[in-house]
Amino acid sequence: MVRVDLASSAIGAKIIKASNEKFGAAANLIKPEAPKQTKSKPDAWVTRRHNPETDWVVVRLGSAGTISGFDIDTRGLDGEHASQVSIQGCLAPEDSRVNGNGDIDEVEWEELLPQVDISANSRHLLALWTATKTPYNFVRLVLHPDGGVSRLRILGTVIANPEAEGEIDLACVTAGARVVRASDEKLGAKENLILPGRATADCAETQGWKTRRSRSEDSSDWAVVRLGEPGFLTRIELDTLTFDGDQPVSASVQACFTDLDNPERDSECFWYQIVPRIELNGNKLHKVDVTLNDVPFSHIKLVIHPDGGISRLRAFGQRVEEIEKEAAREKAEAAEEAALAVELGLDSSEPTTDSEPKPSSPSGSKKPKPADKPHAESSSDEKSSAVLAKKSKKSSKLESRKKKHTES
Repeated sequence: MVRVDLASSAIGAKIIKASNEKFGAAANLIKPEAPKQTKSKPDAWVTRRHNPETDWVVVRLGSAGTISGFDIDTRGLDGEHASQVSIQGCLAPEDSRVNGNGDIDEVEWEELLPQVDISANSRHLLALWTATKTPYNFVRLVLHPDGGVSRLRILGTVIANPEAEGEIDLACVTAGARVVRASDEKLGAKENLILPGRATADCAETQGWKTRRSRSEDSSDWAVVRLGEPGFLTRIELDTLTFDGDQPVSASVQACFTDLDNPERDSECFWYQIVPRIELNGNKLHKVDVTLNDVPFSHIKLVIHPDGGISRLRAFGQRVEEIEKEAAREKAEAAEEAALAVELGLDSSEPTTDSEPKPSSPSGSKKPKPADKPHAESSSDEKSSAVLAKKSKKSSKLESRKKKHTES
């Protein structure tokens, strides 16, 4: 399984507080790019010397997740590196404040990595025997007693927010998505496609997915993304920001449903085209409505023609689990309404709301109908209004029936 650097600023990690930053900012720790060799200010977090105790820095991870290992990088530091480090973690509210001792009120730090020796100008790849069962969203790196570290990578698996409601980007790393495979990533990592936010020109390492030049007009490249959760898709976005002149000529998007991580291993899996081949312009966000309310998908495949770079790929939709919970809630409400009608002596067979077919679940849609053409989606405001109107209508009808019963 692909591990994510949970402590990267590219996915939203933040430095909350550091005990000391005399010779190098703690923000350097979470840069996505490799440390640079500099003769002036180090591209690292470096504290003052002769510390009688320890130095520390608290990082809020870009997303809560289970942790499986660490990459402690001291490249560029020779003589200024820390001699020993340790790492602790905790799960706390996102807006938690850190006091002057590096602690969070009413939260206990748990040891993730005991005190270990580190060397100068080196990467220290340290794996846990087994990934943690508990998710963490804060970590504390401790230097014993002082010194510097260039980069800190916290390797793990994103735990998506189970309370997320409505339309979300199911293809974002912070939703639990991951890029399973790509045909080529010579000039830009495939994982960049699912980073949050838009790309920026000041960090080449996270600008996007970019393939080598092809020498055939019929050539194409592709990348397969497993969505954070199966969902009903409403909109696809292809962003070519930072790519102008080296964007693909055109692109299309396909989707499928499978329980496997890699769709190629599922002999019964079939790809359905949800976005037809469209022309792409440089430095532009391309939005395509693909509302498919009755078809759940678990993976999408971006196909570019013939080659080039895409900065971000978005797949907006609603989680299947949320749809099922909503259906169960409405069923329970209908049962409660019927029971009340019986109690009042009313005709429980009289409908109080229009029945509507519910989207099918993945288990009931093993072979969904192909989506040849995208069609217009209803906005989240329209959906909310429809739900409120339906509930209001149901309530009005029941009240009307209660009134008639009372008058009789």
